[in-house]
Amino acid sequence: MSAPQRIVAVFVALLVLAGVIVVGLNVAGGDIGVAASPSASPEPSAEASAEASVEPSASANASPDDEDTLAVLREIEQQVIDIRGLPAADIGPPEIITRDELADELEELFEKEYPPEDQERDNIALRALGLLEPGQDVAELQLRLLGDQVLGFYDDVDKRMVVVSDAGLDAEAKFTYAHEYTHALQDAAFGLDSLQTDEVGEDDRALARTAMIEGDAVVAMLAWAFAYLTPEELMELSRAAAPDTSGIPSWMVEQLQFPYNEGALWAGALTVNPTQPDFDALDAAYDDPPDSTEQIIDVAAWPNGDEPVNVESADLATALGDGWTEVDSTPIGQATIEIMLAYLGVERAVASEAADGWGGDTAVIASGPDEAFAVAWRFAWDEASDANEFVDAYETAIGALDFPATVELLPDGEVLVVHASSEELLGQVLAAAR
Repeated sequence: MSAPQRIVAVFVALLVLAGVIVVGLNVAGGDIGVAASPSASPEPSAEASAEASVEPSASANASPDDEDTLAVLREIEQQVIDIRGLPAADIGPPEIITRDELADELEELFEKEYPPEDQERDNIALRALGLLEPGQDVAELQLRLLGDQVLGFYDDVDKRMVVVSDAGLDAEAKFTYAHEYTHALQDAAFGLDSLQTDEVGEDDRALARTAMIEGDAVVAMLAWAFAYLTPEELMELSRAAAPDTSGIPSWMVEQLQFPYNEGALWAGALTVNPTQPDFDALDAAYDDPPDSTEQIIDVAAWPNGDEPVNVESADLATALGDGWTEVDSTPIGQATIEIMLAYLGVERAVASEAADGWGGDTAVIASGPDEAFAVAWRFAWDEASDANEFVDAYETAIGALDFPATVELLPDGEVLVVHASSEELLGQVLAAAR
């Protein structure tokens, strides 16, 4: 389950087309979906406003040759600074690249940051969870998905601002630049690497914090669009064609979209007004970021609500003996549990209800001789009724799996899910994981 987080962690701010389409339609219709808002925060301080008036340094050596283009990018930077209320970021020159050039960059990125051994580990883990078919390869699917959907990125290592456009600086490219420059401001002010979105064994926390980062940028981007795009440009955004995701597993598309869609609702609840957002509460969140996707889905669970339970994991590889290796051990979390259940054939409303009440989980995945695999996945739930709802939903999901699996309610109220590559192995894993 770590492949999407690993890649997004390198390009901290991938802006995906599907997320922009959803946002663009809402903007054009004048209707932004925002969850119940908290108490209004104070106005930005005088100090923050003074700092926001500093001219951005990024534009001085910008790479686009057209001076008019450069002037527009410089203007967008200043407008985003004024909206977001953070000091200007010291970044490299902005770049506009074509989609073909993006494909080349992604291939280089995968070669450098996603070596074959990591790809194989993720393939094993995803197949063992029932999320990849035997002929599918996670790296190839990710390249296709990102290559078709990415509109821009901010690279927090090299401080690169990149917009992907085959049409130059159109409405979509300007919209994207406002989003990406927000990420540069976040990084300069808070240090995005401090959020540990690439830490091994923390997949759910990584997705939650990515949602905070992206939700913040979506709110700022929308406020910028309301203030500075013309009605014609907003309509242009709403008419953008959806990308072709045929052949891409739906769970992969949904997990990529989650930080933008759910993150925007979460950030919107904190900033209150979509046209004139108050970022004080969101700024404070960087000192106490969410630890689970439950805290993104339900803003009331953060920051003083439900903390994820640390669920003890089995040492599966040791229990199964020689030739076995642990592939992954991580919390998967409420958001991905819902996405997985829906992918495995559970009705969406039932999947959402079944994932609600999540208290914590740990999935341990191991590989053995002759392509054998085993999964021991343990859950804690808020209430007994939550555990029962999940068991009922997962029994439906098991019907979509092409290998032995079982789900059971344990005496302590936790739930255990076990997958295995054979019936005999299933019994061994159950004995080791109970």
